[in-house]
Amino acid sequence: METYVYILIPLISAAIGYVTNVIAIKMTFYPLEYKGLRPFFGWQGIIPSKATKMAEKAVDLLTRDLFDPKDVFARLNVDEINRIANDKFVDMAQRIADSVLTTRVPAASTAVGRSIKPHVEQAVAKVLPEAVGNSMERIKENIKEILDLKAIAVEALKEDKSLINKIFLDLGGKQFRFIETSGAWLGFLFGLGQIVTCMYTSHWLMFVAYGIFIGYITNVLAIKMIFEPAEPKKIGPLTLWGLFLRNQRAESFKYAEIISSRILTPEKLFDYIFRSPDCKLTRQIMEDEVSKAVDEVVRKLPSLVKIVLTNQKLSELKSVAVFTLMHELPLYIGVIYPYTETALDIRNTVGEKMASLPPQKFIDFLRPAFQEDEWKLIAVGAALGGVAGFLQSFFSM
Repeated sequence: METYVYILIPLISAAIGYVTNVIAIKMTFYPLEYKGLRPFFGWQGIIPSKATKMAEKAVDLLTRDLFDPKDVFARLNVDEINRIANDKFVDMAQRIADSVLTTRVPAASTAVGRSIKPHVEQAVAKVLPEAVGNSMERIKENIKEILDLKAIAVEALKEDKSLINKIFLDLGGKQFRFIETSGAWLGFLFGLGQIVTCMYTSHWLMFVAYGIFIGYITNVLAIKMIFEPAEPKKIGPLTLWGLFLRNQRAESFKYAEIISSRILTPEKLFDYIFRSPDCKLTRQIMEDEVSKAVDEVVRKLPSLVKIVLTNQKLSELKSVAVFTLMHELPLYIGVIYPYTETALDIRNTVGEKMASLPPQKFIDFLRPAFQEDEWKLIAVGAALGGVAGFLQSFFSM
């Protein structure tokens, strides 16, 4: 071979290492949906293809080590919630009174019924804050049974499939860029070894083999350098330490920011508490408290209305009141979201706890979620390296 070819070999090897790593990382995250013909002629990003499974693993780690729903929800002050939502309770009381009177109280359509409506609204407005407050206290006490964080996370990913990518790219952005650039440096070094081999043979299979080797080894070494060693190790003047571990505090708060702003938001939490298909315990709590409140309201009604309120009618009235409150409360409760976000303080809670985790537990938040498919990233790098090596053989002949 010509001298210039020997000079170009490490440069081409560096390009192979860089390009294969860049493409392999892109294929790890994109496309979000499967493109092509199943099952063999197409591709979906490794991370998006495992989105639900990864969400479940991430939430398991979150609830095990970082987030105790009962402790966090204990920070909510029900009196403060009632104070903030006071104006909304007046509107809500009117809607509940309208719903109950027009559907379950026969006298409501008469002149007498119309005359008592303001009294009913006033009575409901008085008992509603206490009913909601008592319900919230009981919900706080039973929040672990009511709130399914895994279901909330999976639903959030269904709504926005790019969210799982954002978690990994935000946490591992610097590390993935390191994989890309390290591919170039490692490729260059292995290219120097390839020069020696080329002095003895320039067979095209040698270039393919080197391409596969470079594509494979650059990914393997880069991944190891991100996560290992978990603790700093001194070797002479050098300190070896997994890149991901060096920025534990900063990475922890990136993760916490995504969790608090995109997944465990006040809106999603309360929507699940009051509207999820599994909110049976919430409904039972509301029924208990509303039943007490309705009894108090009925006690204050004029005798004419009490006469027509049989036990069956009263039971139906309570059911309508519960149904209306369960429907209306999430519509009005948005007014407390800013307070709730501040009180729960999920970002700082998760961030501080994650930052203080032992190194191996911290690694567990990023690596195990896709470790079982790590081989695909490495295999893609090796395959692309083989293709690049095959093309290089034509240039070097």
